Amino acid sequence: KGFNPSIRFGYGRKANDAAAAAPAAAPALASDPGSMNDASHERGIEPLLPDTVPDVDEPAHFPTNAVIAATRTPVTRFAFLDNVKVFLTALVVTHHVNCAFGLCGDSWYLIVGRGGPEPFTRFLGIFTVLDQSFFMPLFFFISAHFVPSTYTRKGWYKFREGRKMRILIPATFTLLVISPACIALGGYVAGVEKLTYIPSTGVAWFLYWLLLFNWMYVTMAVKIEAEAGISTPMERQKFPGTISRLLCGIGVCGLLLLPFLVLKPGSLAAMPISTGSVTCDFLMFYLGIQAKKNGWLELSLSDQMDIHPILLLFMVVAEGTGVALLLQIVAENELAGLGLVCLAGIFCLDMSLLVLVTFQNYFNNETSMTKFLARAAYGVYLLHPIVVTGMTALYINICNQLELANIDPVAIGSAGEETPPLGTDSDYHYPVGWVLVNLASHIVIWPFAYGATRLPVLKNIL
Repeated sequence: KGFNPSIRFGYGRKANDAAAAAPAAAPALASDPGSMNDASHERGIEPLLPDTVPDVDEPAHFPTNAVIAATRTPVTRFAFLDNVKVFLTALVVTHHVNCAFGLCGDSWYLIVGRGGPEPFTRFLGIFTVLDQSFFMPLFFFISAHFVPSTYTRKGWYKFREGRKMRILIPATFTLLVISPACIALGGYVAGVEKLTYIPSTGVAWFLYWLLLFNWMYVTMAVKIEAEAGISTPMERQKFPGTISRLLCGIGVCGLLLLPFLVLKPGSLAAMPISTGSVTCDFLMFYLGIQAKKNGWLELSLSDQMDIHPILLLFMVVAEGTGVALLLQIVAENELAGLGLVCLAGIFCLDMSLLVLVTFQNYFNNETSMTKFLARAAYGVYLLHPIVVTGMTALYINICNQLELANIDPVAIGSAGEETPPLGTDSDYHYPVGWVLVNLASHIVIWPFAYGATRLPVLKNIL
């Protein structure tokens, strides 16, 4: 519950003869990212998706596979990952609007209530469980994909300084400023008599865990380089097949997650404990590293899969439907809870793959609008809590001023009782409030976040 929120084909400096003989297998981008402040930054490269376009010269220890390089259809650009990042960020914003309307338990800054027509609230409840099952793990996957090349290109010192600038500083600002401001605003609107300053990680939990994962990778990379030598080639691993995904979904994202759900409900070191968390985040970060080292995203994912994408789509629909059905009986049947966790784990991996395949095949393009959205995405992720809380407060105030309802909201630290926003006799207004807050939040936050990236200091951070 709760926040329950290169491009270069080839694997080394020297392609082998077979790969070189395939002219379509070695496209290169026209630009090099250089540093945080160059043209790559203009494309919106954030810690959620760091260093989308690595240096043209890859380190020699990245693996080579001449047969696949010569026979697979290469994907010549990674614009689709920027677009995936925008899609996931928009999901996070909408997810937290759901939380503002009581669909994430008590873990949001200002909760309107838990009213509304049952079909509407049930649909949003299912939507909330499904999106939180995959969107943060997929963020970890995308972020991890660019860690190896960034570390190799910059070295430990510059890598560390870059992470401090782009991840640690925003995370600390969220902890000390954004989250306390949201808590204070929620408490004020809910009528809390004594407001207090409460630092909270909020959405920055992802950034702190991302720093931890980065540190773990660098530690292991240094050890491997010291023992084996940086020039030692590595055997290329095949793209995971359907059976592997099913087993990992059930085992890693399902069964291994159960102890955390049972013994540590709520959160673990600020990470929300829910479907698609903890063990699934670890797994997806690891898979992101492997995707980079084995060149999975530089080739067509559809070509590498052992099933047709249409079959994957049907699998995802079936898994999502199963999760929705199990949600209806999980409170009365413990066995249904076990099935829910395991099925949600499978859904996490399959849905993540479906998103990547869909965007690679159909949204692998760059326009002025996609550039705008990609550039703003990181700022949207960091700043949207205050906007969503503000829009929720505005909605409550308008309803009360116009006497459409007598809304008595609740907030963190409030002892009040929440009520449906427009009363039990006017539940049809509840979806209207959700739509208004959702649209207003998106309309405000994206231009606001993009404007922040234009400012002298923030443009180097966001």
